[in-house]
Amino acid sequence: MDRLRELLENSNRQAWIIIGLGFTTIIALSFLLLSNRPVSSTQPEFASQSFMSGSGMTASSSTAVTTSQTSVNTTMYVDVKGAVKQPGMKKVESTMRVIDAVQLAGGFASNADEKQVNLAQKLTDSQVVYIPKRGEQVPAAVSGTSGATAGGAGSESQAPQVNLNTADLTGLQQLDGVGEKKAQKILDYRQEHGGFKSADELKNVNGFGDKTLERLKPQIIV
Repeated sequence: MDRLRELLENSNRQAWIIIGLGFTTIIALSFLLLSNRPVSSTQPEFASQSFMSGSGMTASSSTAVTTSQTSVNTTMYVDVKGAVKQPGMKKVESTMRVIDAVQLAGGFASNADEKQVNLAQKLTDSQVVYIPKRGEQVPAAVSGTSGATAGGAGSESQAPQVNLNTADLTGLQQLDGVGEKKAQKILDYRQEHGGFKSADELKNVNGFGDKTLERLKPQIIV
């Protein structure tokens, strides 16, 4: 009987030991899990805020660049003449072209010769945009003006046409081989005969023969 009691007491003691060890193990595991748990996630939030702040700075910089580029688009003025519906001085932007100036002038007149004009040419400040009529040669006053639009490709290499009936002494000297003395002879002939009826009359002026007339014909109008 005593032996049985002793065995029971030993069994109870072992059971409590096992229970105690199990409880200790559970506490240890719980502490280990709690110690490995992340404290907070503030770092990603901070990074996100920093990224947003950086994005804001980038957007601001982009806006500044766009504003700077827009400011380059300056305002200018050009003088539109000839066969347009509303000729005169027009306010334009530096990015505009001749066709834009024509549109600001109300468009082409019904008798405009569009083929003589380079509509794609960029405008410059103080430029004269001249639209000739059909069959009209661009006046010398316009051809000799800086920035004038007179004709398409290759027109800049052509000599300016001079009107024998309206050009002054200086204007007549623009003709190839015509100096002050010959220019004065043209003026004298024009005054004496009431003007030139045709370009061929130039050979009636002293010092102008058939060869000279042939050379000057592309440069003169009446």
